Amino acid sequence: MNRAGGEAGATVLVIAGRSIDIDTAVAKAHGYPAVTVARYDLPGPGALEQITADEIARTHKVRSRISHAQRDWFIRTAVDAPWAAVPIEAQLVDADPNLGGELYDRAEALYDHFRTAAPRHVGVAKISKVLHLKRPGLFPILDSKVMTFYRHHARAAAARYPHRAKRAMFWAAIRDDVCTDLDSGALPLFRRCLEQSESEQVRRLASLTDVRLLDILTWAIA
Repeated sequence: MNRAGGEAGATVLVIAGRSIDIDTAVAKAHGYPAVTVARYDLPGPGALEQITADEIARTHKVRSRISHAQRDWFIRTAVDAPWAAVPIEAQLVDADPNLGGELYDRAEALYDHFRTAAPRHVGVAKISKVLHLKRPGLFPILDSKVMTFYRHHARAAAARYPHRAKRAMFWAAIRDDVCTDLDSGALPLFRRCLEQSESEQVRRLASLTDVRLLDILTWAIA
Protein backbone atom coordinates (compact mmCIF):
# COMPACT_ATOMS: atom_id res chain seq x y z
CA MET A 1 0.00 0.00 0.00
CA ASN A 2 2.93 2.30 0.57
CA ARG A 3 6.67 2.29 0.01
CA ALA A 4 7.70 3.27 3.49
CA GLY A 5 8.04 -0.32 4.68
CA GLY A 6 8.33 -0.92 8.40
CA GLU A 7 8.55 2.82 9.08
CA ALA A 8 4.84 3.20 8.36
CA GLY A 9 3.89 0.34 10.63
CA ALA A 10 5.77 1.82 13.57
CA THR A 11 4.28 5.32 13.39
CA VAL A 12 0.76 6.44 14.30
CA LEU A 13 -1.24 9.58 13.83
CA VAL A 14 -3.09 10.93 16.86
CA ILE A 15 -6.53 12.44 16.27
CA ALA A 16 -8.64 13.52 19.26
CA GLY A 17 -6.95 10.97 21.48
CA ARG A 18 -7.27 8.09 19.02
CA SER A 19 -4.38 6.50 17.21
CA ILE A 20 -4.46 5.55 13.55
CA ASP A 21 -1.55 3.75 11.91
CA ILE A 22 -0.18 5.03 8.62
CA ASP A 23 -1.30 2.06 6.54
CA THR A 24 -4.86 2.49 7.78
CA ALA A 25 -4.68 6.24 7.15
CA VAL A 26 -3.57 5.65 3.55
CA ALA A 27 -6.38 3.14 3.08
CA LYS A 28 -8.85 5.75 4.34
CA ALA A 29 -7.39 8.25 1.89
CA HIS A 30 -8.12 5.86 -0.96
CA GLY A 31 -11.79 6.06 -0.06
CA TYR A 32 -12.06 9.85 -0.03
CA PRO A 33 -14.16 11.25 -2.92
CA ALA A 34 -11.92 12.46 -5.73
CA VAL A 35 -14.54 14.98 -6.87
CA THR A 36 -14.40 16.76 -3.49
CA VAL A 37 -10.66 17.27 -3.73
CA ALA A 38 -10.81 18.29 -7.39
CA ARG A 39 -13.60 20.83 -6.98
CA TYR A 40 -13.35 22.08 -3.40
CA ASP A 41 -9.64 21.91 -2.56
CA LEU A 42 -7.47 22.00 -5.64
CA PRO A 43 -8.64 25.29 -7.22
CA GLY A 44 -6.98 27.00 -4.24
CA PRO A 45 -7.92 30.00 -2.09
CA GLY A 46 -8.46 32.49 -4.90
CA ALA A 47 -8.29 36.24 -4.38
CA LEU A 48 -6.84 37.51 -1.11
CA GLU A 49 -9.72 39.70 0.05
CA GLN A 50 -12.96 38.58 -1.54
CA ILE A 51 -15.39 35.68 -1.78
CA THR A 52 -16.95 34.82 -5.14
CA ALA A 53 -20.11 32.97 -6.14
CA ASP A 54 -17.95 30.23 -7.65
CA GLU A 55 -16.13 29.74 -4.35
CA ILE A 56 -19.42 29.39 -2.48
CA ALA A 57 -20.48 26.82 -5.08
CA ARG A 58 -17.30 24.90 -4.36
CA THR A 59 -18.28 24.56 -0.69
CA HIS A 60 -21.28 22.49 -1.74
CA LYS A 61 -18.78 19.66 -2.36
CA VAL A 62 -18.28 19.53 1.42
CA ARG A 63 -22.04 19.70 2.02
CA SER A 64 -22.21 23.33 3.07
CA ARG A 65 -25.83 23.66 1.93
CA ILE A 66 -25.32 27.40 1.50
CA SER A 67 -28.39 28.89 -0.19
CA HIS A 68 -28.38 31.60 -2.85
CA ALA A 69 -29.38 34.20 -0.28
CA GLN A 70 -26.65 33.04 2.09
CA ARG A 71 -24.16 33.08 -0.80
CA ASP A 72 -24.99 36.71 -1.46
CA TRP A 73 -24.57 37.48 2.25
CA PHE A 74 -21.10 35.91 2.31
CA ILE A 75 -20.06 37.89 -0.75
CA ARG A 76 -21.29 41.18 0.73
CA THR A 77 -19.84 40.54 4.17
CA ALA A 78 -16.46 39.65 2.73
CA VAL A 79 -16.02 43.10 1.24
CA ASP A 80 -14.90 44.72 4.50
CA ALA A 81 -13.60 41.64 6.31
CA PRO A 82 -10.10 41.89 7.87
CA TRP A 83 -8.52 39.57 5.29
CA ALA A 84 -5.21 41.41 5.06
CA ALA A 85 -4.34 40.56 8.66
CA VAL A 86 -4.48 36.84 7.87
CA PRO A 87 -2.12 35.78 5.05
CA ILE A 88 -3.28 33.15 2.55
CA GLU A 89 -0.36 30.93 3.60
CA ALA A 90 -1.16 31.18 7.35
CA GLN A 91 -0.85 27.87 9.23
CA LEU A 92 -2.77 26.70 12.29
CA VAL A 93 0.44 25.54 13.99
CA ASP A 94 1.55 29.19 14.05
CA ALA A 95 -1.68 30.35 15.72
CA ASP A 96 -0.62 29.98 19.36
CA PRO A 97 -3.55 30.74 21.69
CA ASN A 98 -1.07 31.84 24.36
CA LEU A 99 0.07 34.79 22.26
CA GLY A 100 -2.16 37.84 22.34
CA GLY A 101 -2.33 40.10 19.32
CA GLU A 102 -0.79 37.51 17.01
CA LEU A 103 -2.16 35.08 14.41
CA TYR A 104 -4.70 33.40 16.69
CA ASP A 105 -6.34 36.72 17.52
CA ARG A 106 -6.27 37.85 13.90
CA ALA A 107 -7.87 34.59 12.77
CA GLU A 108 -10.51 34.94 15.46
CA ALA A 109 -11.25 38.50 14.33
CA LEU A 110 -11.75 37.31 10.76
CA TYR A 111 -14.01 34.49 11.90
CA ASP A 112 -15.98 36.81 14.23
CA HIS A 113 -16.53 39.28 11.39
CA PHE A 114 -18.76 36.66 9.80
CA ARG A 115 -20.10 34.94 12.90
CA THR A 116 -21.38 38.00 14.75
CA ALA A 117 -23.29 39.29 11.72
CA ALA A 118 -24.48 35.90 10.47
CA PRO A 119 -28.12 35.55 9.46
CA ARG A 120 -30.28 32.69 10.64
CA HIS A 121 -29.06 29.24 9.59
CA VAL A 122 -25.50 30.42 8.94
CA GLY A 123 -23.45 28.89 11.73
CA VAL A 124 -20.04 27.49 12.53
CA ALA A 125 -20.10 24.78 9.87
CA LYS A 126 -20.93 27.03 6.93
CA ILE A 127 -18.54 29.76 8.00
CA SER A 128 -15.69 27.34 8.58
CA LYS A 129 -16.19 25.66 5.19
CA VAL A 130 -15.91 29.05 3.49
CA LEU A 131 -12.97 30.26 5.58
CA HIS A 132 -11.09 26.97 5.15
CA LEU A 133 -11.35 27.41 1.40
CA LYS A 134 -9.92 30.95 1.69
CA ARG A 135 -7.21 30.14 4.29
CA PRO A 136 -6.78 26.35 3.97
CA GLY A 137 -3.78 26.01 6.27
CA LEU A 138 -5.41 27.87 9.13
CA PHE A 139 -9.13 27.28 9.54
CA PRO A 140 -10.32 23.73 10.31
CA ILE A 141 -13.68 22.61 8.93
CA LEU A 142 -15.94 22.44 11.97
CA ASP A 143 -19.07 20.57 10.98
CA SER A 144 -21.20 18.76 13.54
CA LYS A 145 -19.38 15.45 13.08
CA VAL A 146 -15.93 16.95 13.71
CA MET A 147 -17.16 19.02 16.64
CA THR A 148 -18.77 16.00 18.28
CA PHE A 149 -15.58 13.99 17.79
CA TYR A 150 -13.41 16.75 19.26
CA ARG A 151 -15.78 18.08 21.93
CA HIS A 152 -13.99 16.60 24.97
CA HIS A 153 -10.57 17.71 23.73
CA ALA A 154 -11.88 21.16 22.83
CA ARG A 155 -13.16 21.62 26.38
CA ALA A 156 -9.85 20.43 27.78
CA ALA A 157 -8.04 22.90 25.52
CA ALA A 158 -10.24 25.73 26.78
CA ALA A 159 -9.29 24.84 30.36
CA ARG A 160 -5.62 25.29 29.43
CA TYR A 161 -6.26 28.81 28.14
CA PRO A 162 -8.54 30.34 30.81
CA HIS A 163 -7.73 33.87 29.64
CA ARG A 164 -9.67 33.10 26.46
CA ALA A 165 -12.87 32.59 28.50
CA LYS A 166 -14.16 29.88 26.15
CA ARG A 167 -16.12 26.74 27.02
CA ALA A 168 -14.51 24.88 24.13
CA MET A 169 -11.59 25.66 21.81
CA PHE A 170 -11.78 23.47 18.75
CA TRP A 171 -9.00 25.26 16.87
CA ALA A 172 -6.64 24.73 19.80
CA ALA A 173 -7.54 21.05 20.12
CA ILE A 174 -6.99 20.39 16.42
CA ARG A 175 -3.79 22.46 16.53
CA ASP A 176 -2.54 20.21 19.34
CA ASP A 177 -2.99 17.18 17.10
CA VAL A 178 -1.33 18.82 14.10
CA CYS A 179 1.66 19.77 16.26
CA THR A 180 1.86 16.30 17.82
CA ASP A 181 1.65 14.54 14.46
CA LEU A 182 4.27 16.82 12.94
CA ASP A 183 6.64 16.41 15.89
CA SER A 184 6.30 12.61 15.84
CA GLY A 185 6.95 12.48 12.11
CA ALA A 186 3.63 10.72 11.53
CA LEU A 187 2.07 13.47 9.44
CA PRO A 188 5.11 13.95 7.17
CA LEU A 189 5.27 10.17 6.72
CA PHE A 190 1.59 10.01 5.85
CA ARG A 191 2.10 12.75 3.27
CA ARG A 192 5.07 10.88 1.75
CA CYS A 193 2.98 7.72 1.48
CA LEU A 194 0.29 9.67 -0.32
CA GLU A 195 2.87 11.12 -2.70
CA GLN A 196 4.14 7.61 -3.50
CA SER A 197 0.73 6.08 -4.14
CA GLU A 198 0.06 4.41 -7.48
CA SER A 199 -3.29 6.21 -7.53
CA GLU A 200 -3.31 9.72 -8.98
CA GLN A 201 -6.41 10.46 -6.91
CA VAL A 202 -4.49 9.67 -3.71
CA ARG A 203 -1.37 11.54 -4.82
CA ARG A 204 -3.49 14.68 -5.16
CA LEU A 205 -4.26 14.52 -1.45
CA ALA A 206 -0.57 15.04 -0.69
CA SER A 207 -0.89 18.67 -1.80
CA LEU A 208 -3.51 19.46 0.84
CA THR A 209 -2.67 21.28 4.06
CA ASP A 210 -1.97 19.53 7.36
CA VAL A 211 -5.29 20.78 8.72
CA ARG A 212 -7.20 19.33 5.78
CA LEU A 213 -5.45 15.96 5.91
CA LEU A 214 -6.44 15.56 9.56
CA ASP A 215 -9.97 16.67 8.70
CA ILE A 216 -10.25 13.91 6.08
CA LEU A 217 -9.00 11.32 8.56
CA THR A 218 -11.28 12.62 11.30
CA TRP A 219 -14.28 12.13 9.05
CA ALA A 220 -13.08 8.64 8.17
CA ILE A 221 -12.74 7.42 11.75
CA ALA A 222 -15.39 9.43 13.62
